[in-house]
Amino acid sequence: MLRIRSARTLPPAVAIGSSADLKVGQSAFAIGNPIGLDQSMSSGIISALKRRLPTCSGREIANVIQTETAINPGNSGGPLLDSAGRLTAVTTAILSPSGSNADIGFAVPIDIVNRASPN
Repeated sequence: MLRIRSARTLPPAVAIGSSADLKVGQSAFAIGNPIGLDQSMSSGIISALKRRLPTCSGREIANVIQTETAINPGNSGGPLLDSAGRLTAVTTAILSPSGSNADIGFAVPIDIVNRASPN
């Protein structure tokens, strides 16, 4: 999240969607700079809702979105959009137990983000 204090003209804001409206199988798009490749977009689907994401400390993050959209270093922390271009989640992590290209992406639902930082 950024706060811009002295900009003459700002780009249009991304429309905020609702993660409560997401459905399994719905298209999803991640934007960012994965692995240093700037201005990239990847597409996939919402593959599950209300997942629990394990962390290195042994704790879990509840109610995250599972997506088959590629999430890599550089686009994690970026927007996960629906097909109308609305922000539905913030990409967070990948899980790759085998170390192969069978990664599973996770994102924090925008409704949770809005509760944590409503402005």
